[in-house]
Amino acid sequence: MSLDISRVRVGAIVGAVAARVEVTQDEPPPCHTEASLLEDMLLAARHAHSPADAAVLEATNGIGTARTRSEGIIDLIRNKSLARETRLVGGRQTTVVVMTEAGRKLEAALPAELKSVGLTAKWEMLCRRIERGEVTAESFIAVIRKFVAAVVADAKKRKASGRIATTPASVRQN
Repeated sequence: MSLDISRVRVGAIVGAVAARVEVTQDEPPPCHTEASLLEDMLLAARHAHSPADAAVLEATNGIGTARTRSEGIIDLIRNKSLARETRLVGGRQTTVVVMTEAGRKLEAALPAELKSVGLTAKWEMLCRRIERGEVTAESFIAVIRKFVAAVVADAKKRKASGRIATTPASVRQN
């Protein structure tokens, strides 16, 4: 049976003829290993929330460089935001990387914008523009300082009012 929906417009109210509920159980996502985290950083475009951010991440080959990606993971382990654990995965012992309680608290406390792969994409693009001589390192640092000052000021204001921290629109980079 073919249904012609060519005349249905956005905002139109349509009635359902039939519906059914299918009960399933999802498998939990696979545990990350250091190798899979490195792969996710390299292929960060697949985690982007917009085509523009995905394009930037593809153009910059993901987040960071081969050297800085692994150093970033090691730093998170060193500061106890991540931890290595040995688990049985697919029938064999595997060392996985898990977020610690401290890491979960930090992640929960950060404004959404600071956790955005889109923000990372924009900063990666600025770094590439510095490499090509299109932007000075000083101007990049000025952008970062302005961003951090606005995030800190907003966090202080939200803490004083008891609200959850988010990055103010005035510092979001477009």
